[in-house]
This record gives sequence, C-alpha cells and structure tokens, in this order.
Amino acid sequence: MNAEQLREALRSPDGATIDRFEVLRQIASLVADPDRHSLANEMVLRALDQRALFTPYESLLDALARALGLFPYLEREALTFRDAVAYECHRPVNMADGFVFHREQAEVYRRLLSGDSVILSAPTSFGKSKIIDAIIAANQFRNIVIVVPTLALMDETRRRLARLSNGYGLVTHLSQRPGDRNIFVFTPERAVAYEHFPAIDFFVIDEFYKLDAMSTDRTRAVTLNQAFYKLRKAGGQFYLIGPNIKQVPEGLEAAFRCVFYATKFTTVVSEHMSVPGTGDDIERLKHLCHDLREPTLIFCRSPARVNEVAHALVADRVDCEVSDLLPAARWAGRHYHDDWIFGKALVAGVGIHHGKLPRALAQYVVRMFNELKIKFLVCTSTLIEGVNTKAKNVVILDNKIAKEQIDFFTFNNIKGRSGRMFEHFVGHVYLFADPPPEQLPFVDFPLFTQDKDVPDSLLIQMEKKDLEPSSEERVRKYYEQDTLPISVLRENASIDPDAQLRLARYLLEAPANWSTKLSWREFPTTDQLLAACELIWSFLVQKERSRGGVFSARQLTFKVRQLYRVRNTSERVRQELRPGQYAAKTPDEAVERVLEFERTWAGFELPRYLMALSRIQRAVFESRALPFGDYVAFASQVECLFYDPVVSALDEYGVPCQVGVKIVGALGHPADLDVALDRMRVLRVNQLGLDTFETDLLEDAIQFLPER
Repeated sequence: MNAEQLREALRSPDGATIDRFEVLRQIASLVADPDRHSLANEMVLRALDQRALFTPYESLLDALARALGLFPYLEREALTFRDAVAYECHRPVNMADGFVFHREQAEVYRRLLSGDSVILSAPTSFGKSKIIDAIIAANQFRNIVIVVPTLALMDETRRRLARLSNGYGLVTHLSQRPGDRNIFVFTPERAVAYEHFPAIDFFVIDEFYKLDAMSTDRTRAVTLNQAFYKLRKAGGQFYLIGPNIKQVPEGLEAAFRCVFYATKFTTVVSEHMSVPGTGDDIERLKHLCHDLREPTLIFCRSPARVNEVAHALVADRVDCEVSDLLPAARWAGRHYHDDWIFGKALVAGVGIHHGKLPRALAQYVVRMFNELKIKFLVCTSTLIEGVNTKAKNVVILDNKIAKEQIDFFTFNNIKGRSGRMFEHFVGHVYLFADPPPEQLPFVDFPLFTQDKDVPDSLLIQMEKKDLEPSSEERVRKYYEQDTLPISVLRENASIDPDAQLRLARYLLEAPANWSTKLSWREFPTTDQLLAACELIWSFLVQKERSRGGVFSARQLTFKVRQLYRVRNTSERVRQELRPGQYAAKTPDEAVERVLEFERTWAGFELPRYLMALSRIQRAVFESRALPFGDYVAFASQVECLFYDPVVSALDEYGVPCQVGVKIVGALGHPADLDVALDRMRVLRVNQLGLDTFETDLLEDAIQFLPER
C-alpha cells in the first residue's frame, strides 16, 4: 500500500473491508524506516483512533506506539517488562495521575532539568505546556516567570497551575507582592512593569515568535523583547516555546547559551477536507454544520465576520436550543443589549469569541464549549493562538486575519487546534480555500541581530555593553541630548524616543503656558484632559493605532468623560445607537464599540500614554522650576474603568465588574487583591443575592483560585 491507500484503509468505519494485520505490517515497515518516522507517526495515530478494529492485534499496535515514543497512549499494566521500563523512564518526577511524556517531550524535559536553556519549535499538539507543569512539579527552581501573550492565556495558565502550584505562590497582578517561592504569570507589559521580582531562576516565554513581530505590532513586539531582555539579564534559565518555524539566527545558540530544538512530532493527526459546493460561503458553511456532530471551531477573519456567521447559524438552527445557558444569555442582554448576538447565539448552541468580548464572557464561552454544552464556537485568531479547547473540527472559513492573507505558519497554528491529546486522535480541518504555500518563517531575535529594523525604543533599553557598534552609534544621540533624561525615555518603554523628544521640545516653546494647562493632579477638568489628549494624539499615538473606535483627541476626551459619568454599560450602548451621523448601525456594532474602547483605550493605551506624558511634562517643567502635574492616580482610575481597583482586578479571575461591585462589600472593601482572594475563598456564595449566572461565574472563579 502507498501512503494514501493506507490512510483510506484506516478511515474505514467498520474495518470490514481491510486486512487489519496487513495494515499493521505496512505501518511496521514505516516505523522501521528512520527517514519515514513522520509518516509512521501519523499512521500509528490513525490506527490508535481505530483501536477497536485491531482488538486481536492490540499488543502489536502498542508495540508500534512504543517504538515511536507515544507512551501516553499506552496502558501501563499491559506492557512487557522491557516496555514498562521504557515507560517509567518517560515519567516526570512528582507528577500526579500517572502522567507520562512522549519521547520528545521527555528529551526537552531532561535538557531543562540538566540546566540547558531551550527554544522549542513544535506543533500545537506537542504538549509544550505539560513540560512547564513538570518543571514546576520537579521543585528545582524557587522563582519561575511565565510570560504569555494575552490576558486570556494568562487566565488559562493561572487556572491550570492553581492545582499544580506545589507550594508556590501564584502572582498575576502588579499589585501582588512575592512570597518565598513564586510563579509569576504575566503578559509582557506586566513583566516589564513589575518592580518586585526576586532572583528569577527559570522563565518561560510562550509564543516566542512574536519577538519578531515588528512589522505587524511593533509596540507589543518591543515590549516582549524588553521582557525577554530583563529576565535574561537576571541570569535565569529559559524555555521559549512556540509553533513550528524554519530557523533562528545563526550564532544565536552560542551567544545565548541555549539549544534550538525543532521537531514536527505530533500527538494528533490533522485531516484536511475541502468544503464542497459553489457560491456563497455562508450557505456552504451552514450545510456543513448540519452534518457535523463533534465540537467545532469556526475561524473567521474579524469580529464583524464572527457576528455575520453567528447570525446565519442561529437563523438556520444548526444546533438545538440549550436551555441551561438561558441565564447567561439573559445576563448578557441585561448588561449590554437584548439583541446582542452573544446571548442569542449562546442559547442556540453557538458561542462567539473574539478580542472585544468581556473577559468573563470569553472565559465562560470557552468553558461551555469544553464542557460540550455548545457545539460550535465561532472565533477569530484571539482564540486560535494559544487557548486550549476540545475541538474535534476546525473550519477555516476565511484565509485572512483582518485584511492580511494568512501564511503557512499561521495556517498551521490554526489547523493545529483540531484534535487534542487524549480527546481526539484525528482532527478534521475543513477548508474554504486552498492552503497557503508551504513555507515556514525565519524568526529574528532583535536583541541578538540588532539590524536596521530594530526600533530605537528597544535599543535604548539595553545596556551599552550589549549593543553592537552600529546600535551604539544609533542611540548615542539620546545620551548626548539634554532635552529629556535618558531615564524618562527608558521608562516610557515602547514609545518612540524621537516622538518623546519632539513633544518635550514643543512644550519648551511655551513652558509657562503649558505648565498652567498640564499641572493637574488627581482628576482633570474637561479642558485639562483635552489638552493632554491633544498632545498624546499629536505626538505619541502612531497612526496605525488610531483604532478602538477613536479617531481624534476630542473624541478620546469625550469617551473618557462618558466612561466616568455613565457607569451603566448598557446605557452607553444605547447612547451609541442614538440617531445621528455617527450612530452604530446595529446593537452588535454598538456593544463592540463600547467594549473595544474599554479594552483598547481605557484598559491599555490611554493609561500608558498618560504616564508617558506625566513623566515628560514633569521633567520639562521641573527643570525650569515650574509647576508640573502628576497623572498616576487618574491613569490608574482610567485603567480600572473607574471601578474599585480590586473589582477591576477580579475581572481577570472570571468575576465581571458588574458582579464585583455586588460582592466587594461582602469582601470588606479590601484595598489589597491578595486579601480579596483570601476572603473570596470563604464566601457563602448562595447568600449574596446573585442571579443564577452570576453565582455560576463566582463559584467557578473560586474553584480555580490558587491554594494558599
């Protein structure tokens, strides 16, 4: 048999037409050929998926799995003595539930325990995070940092580690102080901003390929590189993980004293299928969904496309109504809008997930999908890149993210969400367009190569001894100028230092006038806030970041004031729908305008820019003995959406702010997040007057609090 004939035989639903022994014999010949192990791995996984067909030959099938190192799929009690010894050699220390590594996981694990730093490039289903769990269980390191790209992944990681912390304290928020032994789970921004790190022995960077994202998201790429630099300079051993790439820069392994470990070893098979039919892709999708029975992710290019697809699936009744989810749907309608697609889709068995969703609702819909309460989860790349699900099927409806064509690297990342170890041996990938050409990326490490495309905002964060001569020459001007101290340029991390200097020089053209406008503290007047926003917009905001529903300084000022005055989210949604030139066309658009502003501008961009402006104006005016402002308190309030800081922090633990304001009194209005978490553990949830959905969210959040 050739490879395709063997695949076809293993797709047989009942085995009646295949010679089972011959199939295993053919697979054995592949296993014996060292040049064909990738194909052998695929065929063994397909056979394991059909294990019931091979009952008379199970010992032979297990021997093939053992030969390839697929130990997690073997039954310990059924092994021969020799195989049992090999099995035990792949078991990490101190791991519960009889966990065992596959061959290549064990290799990476042993390298890490022996002191090597490792850059691991492996498929989505490899089990990279399990190695982190095993390193924690080994109890070899006192302080560990795990850097993940998003808050959604930060929450997922925290929840996973809550029961595996092995005596470590879990720190996820800037307000938390470390204990004697700690695991810090941070986004890059928090890793850079955190001021209380003890000596770090070991750190992880998830999705390390984003170090080389200068062309797509320069601000976050600079911040991730800065986090890597900060942690590496502290001397910790590192473990960088990500999907398959082609290579890293030559000489990097020697310079960073690490090992680049690239593998295509996988624990699931992805079966590609083109979606038949012609014409409208939504009609083809609806037809496909009626035929699917297992949990299915549907990848879309944008939140607007997610809404379009969800509306179509709900109208076509691709799944039955889920009455258990009515409380969640009603809650979303009450707090946002009755006609928002999120709630309407949820009760129809369709979940939506994208970057604009409130965190608690995004966490909830993934949980419902993994608990098989909903069959379809329509999503963008914010779910695809990292969040684990139990999807059997992935439907790639669009071959773009926003307006950019997806490349082969991104395609692999998306399709890798089909199937999951111990859940589905074979995942199905349904394609509406041809896959992109097979070409994996070279991933640059800007800290190492320091080429001409590396922004000055990153180079000035580095010590002079770590700079190449050409880089040192590039940043010399920042050390020799006397407009702003180099410490200010560095503190305003990821903001172009030239833009900062232009702003400072502009203030120096009329320092007394600007001092009068900018020397406010606590809470600004409308005119004071407008003056600050105009400076931020004119000098610091990059044009490509004019998003989040904001397109001018005046609009930014208005929306901040509106956020402060109108505490009710549903009322702000209604205001977006009021007739006028700029009215939202639909409830979906209105809700997402409000949510995007909260997430993008209030929760991240504006506080960052306000703090940069605060430092710049202070340096300018203080040097001339003029009054200066201090925007720390106001920036903090904006970042918390004008909620109590503890209420805002609890949102990351799955307790939405609307629920947080209801329970903060029962918690005793704590000023400290750790105190709030301690008190949450002993709350009598059924006595708080919460509705069914709110009770469910709070109980789930408490269940995954780290042990003390």
